Amino acid sequence: MKALVTGSNGFIGSTLVEKLFEQGFSVRCMIRKTSNLRWLENLDVEFYYGDMRDPESLTHAVKDIGIVFHLAGVTKARSESGYIEGNYQGTLNLLNACRKSGASEVKFIFVSSQAAGGPGSPGKPKTEFDPPQPISLYGKSKLMAEKVVLDFAGAFPVCIIRPPSVYGPRDKDVFVLFKNIYKGFAPVLGSGKQTASMVYVYDLIDGILLTAKSPSATGKTFYLSGDGDYNWLSISKQIASALNKKPVTIHVPYFMLDIVSFFSTAAAVMNKKPALLNGDKVRELKQASWLCSNRRAKDELGFDPKFSLQDGLTATAEWYKKTGWL
Repeated sequence: MKALVTGSNGFIGSTLVEKLFEQGFSVRCMIRKTSNLRWLENLDVEFYYGDMRDPESLTHAVKDIGIVFHLAGVTKARSESGYIEGNYQGTLNLLNACRKSGASEVKFIFVSSQAAGGPGSPGKPKTEFDPPQPISLYGKSKLMAEKVVLDFAGAFPVCIIRPPSVYGPRDKDVFVLFKNIYKGFAPVLGSGKQTASMVYVYDLIDGILLTAKSPSATGKTFYLSGDGDYNWLSISKQIASALNKKPVTIHVPYFMLDIVSFFSTAAAVMNKKPALLNGDKVRELKQASWLCSNRRAKDELGFDPKFSLQDGLTATAEWYKKTGWL
C-alpha cells in the first residue's frame, strides 16, 4: 500500500516514515522546497513538493494513495487567521483532494493535538467523551480541523489522534529541559506540581499504525498517551536520573511568563514573525492539568505502550548524547 505523510520531515513525521518503510509501505513524503530532509534523505521514499494552501498541488499529492497520515500543521502564528489557515484550511484542502481523487477506500488519519480537547482536572484525565474545551487559538484551530475531518467520514474512513506531550529522539521541545538539566539546573513553573501526560515517540507511532489497521477506529478520536500521571517536578527528576545529574531546581514564578511573553510578542511584531512565547501559549502553560486517558485506545485498539517514562527518557538521553546534542 502507498501512504502519503504530510509533515514528514518533522520529529514525529520522520519517525513514522521510517516505521512505515520498515513495514513494507511505499511512502510518499509531502515536503516544501525549504524542508530539511536530514532524517529522510537515506530512505527509499518518494518526495513530493506540495503546499497545503494550494489545492491543485494536493490533487497530485494524493494520486494512487491508499492511506493519508496528516501531521502537517502550524504551531506558531502571528494571528488567529494564521492558525486557521495552517490547521483548518490546509486540512480541508487535503480532504477535498482525497474526495476528488475518487478513491472511496482511502483512509485518512489526522494527527491532531491534546490542545484540541483542552486541559483536564488534576486527578481526572480527559477522555474522548468529554466535551472539547480548547483554551488557545492553536487548540481551537485543531478542533476546527477535527470537526471537518469527521464531516468527511461518509466519503472515506477517517480517524483522529490526539497526542499529549511527545518526547524521544529528534525532539527539540522537551530537549530544552534535558539541556538545562545537563548544565546543572532544572527550571519548573510555579510549584512544578502541574500534572501532564507524556508519550514516547515510538509508542505513539505504534498507536498511529494501530488506528491505520483497525476498521473499528473509523470515525473515532483517540488519546494516545503513555501510562502514568506525572508532574513536572517528577519529570525533571527522571530526566536528571537519565542524565546522571543532580541539578538545582529553580522555580520560575508565573508572572515571569507574562513578562517574557510581552517582550517576545513585541519583538515578533517588529520582526513580522510568530512570537516564540505569546499569551496563548502562556495560558496553556498555566493550566493545573494536562492529563488524558489512553483507556479507549487500549480497549478498542489494543494499544499497549512499551516504554515507561523512565525508560523512554533514558533512551532519549542516550540518543542526545550519541548524536552530540548534549
